[in-house]
Amino acid sequence: MTQITMSKISRIISLCGALLVSDALLADEYDDFELDAPFVLDDDIPVVLTASRLKQPRAEVPASVTVIEAAQIAAWGVRTLPELMRFVPGMSMGHGDDENNASIAYHASNPSIMRRLQVLVDGRSVFKAGIASVVWDDIPVAMEDILRIEVTRGPNAASYGANSFLGVINIVTKHPGDTLGTRVRYRNGNNGVDDAFVSYSGESNQNSYRISAQIRADDGYDGRDARNGDDDYRDSKRHGFITAYFNRPVDSTTQLNMQASLKQGHTDIRRESSELDPPDQETRQGYLWTRLRKEFSTDHSSHLQAYWQVDNRKQLSAACLPTISLDPGLFALYQNNPQWANAVVLLSYLADRPEDSNSNSIPDIQELYAGMGSGLLTPQALKQTLGDNALIKKSFIKELGFSPEDLDITQEQLNSAGDIYQNGFNGNDFSQLKDITCGDTRREMREERYDIEWQDTVQWSDTFRTVSGASFRRDQVDSETYFNGKVHNDTYRLFANAEWRMTSYLLLNAGGMYEMEDTNDNAFSPRVALNLLLAPQHSIRLVYSEAVRSPDLLEQDPEYSIRVSGLTANYLNLGSSRLYVNQTPDSHDLKHEKIASTEIGYYGKFSDLNLEMDVKVYQDKLTQLISDNIALKSLSVESDTKMNVNGAEMQLQWQADSHNWFWMTAAYIDADVTLGDTSELTEEERQSLSVVELRQTAKDNLVMSWHHQGEDWSLTASHFWLDAYGGKRRYRRYEINTRKTWSIGSYHPWAGFFVQHLIDDNSLTYADQRYSTRDLYYFQVGLDF
Repeated sequence: MTQITMSKISRIISLCGALLVSDALLADEYDDFELDAPFVLDDDIPVVLTASRLKQPRAEVPASVTVIEAAQIAAWGVRTLPELMRFVPGMSMGHGDDENNASIAYHASNPSIMRRLQVLVDGRSVFKAGIASVVWDDIPVAMEDILRIEVTRGPNAASYGANSFLGVINIVTKHPGDTLGTRVRYRNGNNGVDDAFVSYSGESNQNSYRISAQIRADDGYDGRDARNGDDDYRDSKRHGFITAYFNRPVDSTTQLNMQASLKQGHTDIRRESSELDPPDQETRQGYLWTRLRKEFSTDHSSHLQAYWQVDNRKQLSAACLPTISLDPGLFALYQNNPQWANAVVLLSYLADRPEDSNSNSIPDIQELYAGMGSGLLTPQALKQTLGDNALIKKSFIKELGFSPEDLDITQEQLNSAGDIYQNGFNGNDFSQLKDITCGDTRREMREERYDIEWQDTVQWSDTFRTVSGASFRRDQVDSETYFNGKVHNDTYRLFANAEWRMTSYLLLNAGGMYEMEDTNDNAFSPRVALNLLLAPQHSIRLVYSEAVRSPDLLEQDPEYSIRVSGLTANYLNLGSSRLYVNQTPDSHDLKHEKIASTEIGYYGKFSDLNLEMDVKVYQDKLTQLISDNIALKSLSVESDTKMNVNGAEMQLQWQADSHNWFWMTAAYIDADVTLGDTSELTEEERQSLSVVELRQTAKDNLVMSWHHQGEDWSLTASHFWLDAYGGKRRYRRYEINTRKTWSIGSYHPWAGFFVQHLIDDNSLTYADQRYSTRDLYYFQVGLDF
């Protein structure tokens, strides 16, 4: 087989639209594969690495892939990674309603928990196994340091394992050799936008290094009732980090890369009714990453990668609660019968309620409490007494979602309630049951991950090559709040992907990953794809893939409770106790989420027109989905939701001339959700669950962007159109980003202005996620030297 030179590969990659890529970077990130001789062309050949772990021309990739280059990131002028993902077909940006975290959904997903996309930064997964989510604010990557982002749109567990469920977002950062010198950026605008970035890169002998630091802050949404810019919706953020990147050639065939980071952040969290002050979240993260890459020959290379990362988060708040809600007996009762425990608390509110004069009067509540403790009152008699009273029945239905007659309790559980009430007896009556006590709540979690991976790439012949490997990962979490101590999960993985050029026009890709876990069943995720090469840069692909998403620690193995310490005087004489609402491992028995995806796609690169396009139609069948929020009040968490998603996607890039390029994506999504067993849910919970998977989905969406590059200035205009967003809303907005540059000797200052205009007066995902103004803007200045 005729081999091509590294300079030829460098030329091919650079013409893809990325910034100039140095030979050092090619040795670092894109050295696993050289193009076969029949496909070495004078034209530029776009290549990707993520889909199969093999570097492949776009026409030969066994998946739909979107590539966003550094030049496009700069042109669009966006501040955050979630905002950037809006330019990917089928992806939508939303926002959770509880933990103040942006969410990115591909096709459909619960917006409050971003748990079905794998996100990698230089091969390091930032998916948090402890809280089953990706927290975008915790990713220490500056937009200015990103070389490219490869988004595999579709299941890719065959290459990256569980949680690569709906797709993989692979963020590749720039090599230090490509950012030599100093870069300074500052951004300020309305809505509290206040960002700063500084970076220095240098070389010493054959070593290269970079240190970058960033602070990013904004005030989030104003809230539905905001007036004159006042913010009544607590979702402000301020996060900062420093990262270091070191590269060293060990010898002519071996490269060593190392990265490290420290990050700290503050995120506002809304206050619950019982909390005296907001439980804002303080976070601290760090990681160490290293990769050793060895070229044994032009046909054989390997890498050994290892990283350690740690995540500390805490929320402190003062709260005032009914004393009965901290009764240890009620805590134990909730574990056996949560509906009855909630009813016990509800009935305690009647402790000092006077008799009504009408026929709907409350029965003698004192006798009712005493009867529960005596053992003389039976469950049937209690249900009859409570159900016969219209006021109590109405209260049950309104507050608990069911009627007293629907209670399912044993005599032992009834007696336990009597003991709980007896604790509030003061010698004369039970009025103490309505007493309030105050204390401090503390939610804390320390999450660590250790990961080591070996990967081997071999070109066996002109027509056959493979990539294979193995990895070990340990996720461990130490949290009294969520796990009552320390828990861990070990995962062992074996993977392999093969590419076979069956004929000059027919290419077969096949592979899979086998995973063994401590807390979940073993799983195998396969993928097979057939690419019909109509021409070197035109192909039709047929892809079938399966993937799983493993229930993570908080989903599968929680021991979740809130401790309140420093309690004021109370009839239980407690100094510290736990809120009765809790979750235990016995309450969950979850299965893997599963997806089977079928795709037919076309990729074409029209060199004469400088136009590149990709189209696909697909059918996804998702089963055993966990749609419930993982929260204290979730009485039931099941893996029994089903969803069918059918649709079509298109993306187009056109370099019209040396000064103008266009970007367009479009998607049609038809999703249908089937709930599992909802017999234990209230009607309100049932309705909420039926829409949660589609709350962030737009049935039709279109994104168009135009960029003009002048001699020393640029202008980019983008338009976003989402119809049937969340099933009923239309969401439209446009953005304009402009920049002017100067050159003063070795100094290169620039200034820019970004404005976003919301066309429709609609919220993003939830009702309060809106701004008091339709125009958001910020000014940007930078200096390179």
